[in-house]
Amino acid sequence: MNPGTQSIRLGAWCWYHLQSSHFTKVVTSWISCEARSRTSSSGRHSTERTWLSARSGRPSLPGTCRHLRGLKQSRSSRTKRVADMRQRVIVTGHKNPDTDSICSALGYAFYKNRTDPSRVYTAVRGGDLNDETRFVLERFGFRVPPLLRSLMPQVQDIPRKRLVTVAPSTRVGKAAILMKENHIHSLPVVDDALVVRGVVDAVDIATAYADQLEHADVLPYAVELDTLVRQLSARIVLHTGESAELKGRLLVVTGSVGRLAPGSEDVTIIISDGIPSQDVLAACSTASTLIVTGTATMAQTEAQWPSHLNLVLETDMTVTQALRALWSSIPVSAFMEGTVPLLSMTDTLERAKKAVLDSSARCAVVLDALHHPVNIVTRSDLIRFSRKKVVLVDHNETLQAVDGVEEADILEIIDHHRVGDISTFRPIYFHNEPVGSTCTIVAELCTENGVFMPKSVAGLLMSGILSDTMNLNLSTTTPKDVRAVRRLAVTIGIDAEAFGLELLQNGSVMFKDLPATEVLMRDFKEVELFDTRIGVSQAVVFSFDRIRERESEFKQAMRDVRARMGLAMVAFLATDPLSRRSYLIVAGPVEAFEEAFDVRMEDGHAILDGVLSRKKDFIPPVAEVLSRYA
Repeated sequence: MNPGTQSIRLGAWCWYHLQSSHFTKVVTSWISCEARSRTSSSGRHSTERTWLSARSGRPSLPGTCRHLRGLKQSRSSRTKRVADMRQRVIVTGHKNPDTDSICSALGYAFYKNRTDPSRVYTAVRGGDLNDETRFVLERFGFRVPPLLRSLMPQVQDIPRKRLVTVAPSTRVGKAAILMKENHIHSLPVVDDALVVRGVVDAVDIATAYADQLEHADVLPYAVELDTLVRQLSARIVLHTGESAELKGRLLVVTGSVGRLAPGSEDVTIIISDGIPSQDVLAACSTASTLIVTGTATMAQTEAQWPSHLNLVLETDMTVTQALRALWSSIPVSAFMEGTVPLLSMTDTLERAKKAVLDSSARCAVVLDALHHPVNIVTRSDLIRFSRKKVVLVDHNETLQAVDGVEEADILEIIDHHRVGDISTFRPIYFHNEPVGSTCTIVAELCTENGVFMPKSVAGLLMSGILSDTMNLNLSTTTPKDVRAVRRLAVTIGIDAEAFGLELLQNGSVMFKDLPATEVLMRDFKEVELFDTRIGVSQAVVFSFDRIRERESEFKQAMRDVRARMGLAMVAFLATDPLSRRSYLIVAGPVEAFEEAFDVRMEDGHAILDGVLSRKKDFIPPVAEVLSRYA
């Protein structure tokens, strides 16, 4: 069959699939033909790189391209992959966390990991830790939980894929093979320094082949000589050294050809199935390249070739195979999308959506802290993306939750405060119980469900209870709290009362050296009472003397916080658990506090007898007063 006819039929077949929008079929079928028609003869290392974007996000050392289906993995690595497939759930307390918030998050994550093997639960913190909490973590051998300032969906929440990249010089045929083998549609293009230079996808490859069908007699992209020789498995018969690449018009000769028109120096003549005749050689007097296919070794000497001929190659391939090899040798840099959006791991999902949808690249490349690619985000990734799954402990109000909680998928709430305003997408497990500490609930769940607690976890939970009840002295303390502390103390082998006093003393250290604003924000809760937003801070002291000395400093800090956060009032409770009193300072109108506690506030402060618990002794009376004027 005439090679030109073969090319036309092949082109029509590809164009049919292209018009049917089956871009991958075009690429896949062409790959299969290419793989059957030739084998590689280079022996060189390929320029493609394969990285495994694992939990660490660190790329492996670049090197020889590895066909991923053939990778052998150890049993341990397979186990890790299974673990990574499990759904991840965040367990978090409130912003400005106290000891109960941190300890209940760690304890509940421990409990859920023992009772729900289908998921991986990770405790985080929503803010900075106070000295008391740090003391507890160090005492029982726990690391500080990772900081999570926002629950807004981020790029790092998109599942990682095995990242495959190519170099700018990678030929289009190799890129297509990588797409097929790895079931992907886009490949980042990176240089030797791992800098992203662009991206190539299946649509780009299909478009390039559509261009070939429309302009079958032109090779519009330069192909390097070394690449061409490898792809054709060719022998160099003549090379004058004047050209190191191939580009321009293509002319297939089946027998004889007339003399070429002037200005045809960029023509490449492909001779079908035979040693070139003298007529053909005469016609080549203005052409630059001659490729002879399906022939035995030619015997012409350099002097016998036309003077304008710079390159002569011979190959055992048929003319159809040679044409296909020419087009497969085009580097991806010739038609890659050079402007590709770059994202960091902490970019929000909204930014990622805008970047991908506004880009002609149809994807974005994710970079790590070293600006190396670790993931690729496509439009389908954004469609399949799910919200962060979270369990809230020790709070259930939006104002106290980590920012972006409204964008999270809340699975459970474990709390001992009043029911707040947080809404969910579906029915959830909501355990709300009037006890002194969320840690009491967690300890009870472990006991009821037969979950063995090591001493370290028991120590955390006991610390949370003692902290939130001020060593079992607050009015919020219940018999369940007392029983839980006794049971946990036996597990640890510790004197709970002595440890509780030591715990509170560590919590009061903050008053000695810290700035007033930092003291206020260490245990600060924002609440909304009948459309009135107030902030309430609390700290443990064993004497009011230091408070009186720094009262003006605290008042100024409270005024600043009130203005910055747009609050109606800010209250600060310095609570002495031994004398069972609290020193109250208020920034803003004081009438509601005077009426709630039947005191007269002199210069914005007062001493409240019997007020130790913020949630039971302080907020309810203030809320009752505000309700009368709502």
